[in-house]
Amino acid sequence: MWAARAMTTIPEGHSFRNRFLNLVSEGISFRLVPMDDKTVYFAAIQRRPPKERTNIRDPALIRHAALQAMQGYPEDVLDVVRSCDLSTMSLAQICYRPPWHLVFQPFQEGTVTVAGDAMHAMGPFIGQGGSSSLEDAIVIARRLAQTKSDDGAKGIEKALVSYVKERRVRILRLSVQAFLNGQLIVATSKLMKVLIRAALAVLFAGNSDRHSDFDCGSL
Repeated sequence: MWAARAMTTIPEGHSFRNRFLNLVSEGISFRLVPMDDKTVYFAAIQRRPPKERTNIRDPALIRHAALQAMQGYPEDVLDVVRSCDLSTMSLAQICYRPPWHLVFQPFQEGTVTVAGDAMHAMGPFIGQGGSSSLEDAIVIARRLAQTKSDDGAKGIEKALVSYVKERRVRILRLSVQAFLNGQLIVATSKLMKVLIRAALAVLFAGNSDRHSDFDCGSL
């Protein structure tokens, strides 16, 4: 999947208030996040790369391809894309770590570990990539702070093992939810969409916002 992302400033102010907007249609997902009363950030996530792949870095062509894919979208949303700041426009291929990798990979060896996207790269479909990375930082800092100065490398290694153990269930849950939400966009079969929605309902008890109601504790 490919994401065209940019910022748009509307001098007279926008009408989206302080609300996250998510529009999904066949083959494309559009996300809009107000930054303040005049500036919004958006991402148009497409199932396929634009046809103009040879000019993938040309911001005007990236915008043109996004608008073509968004035919039939509300006019106020299209205006945001049309009037975006081209200097902020980019196109990136979305990468992720398959959820099953999170079950089997150790993520730590000796006094070395990983965090953030290096540990759990996921699609932006539930908006938890950045916040889960901040959670990682808090947990790893807390675990390291609990080691004693005279424990040496063994103490650090033990702290990192406990950090990975504490984070694994949380990031596995987030990754599965993001993965399934992403599959809703790329699925072309109605049966597949029904099965994915059923899996989301069963695994997450029909509460799609539970992932954002999480407390990783304090430092």
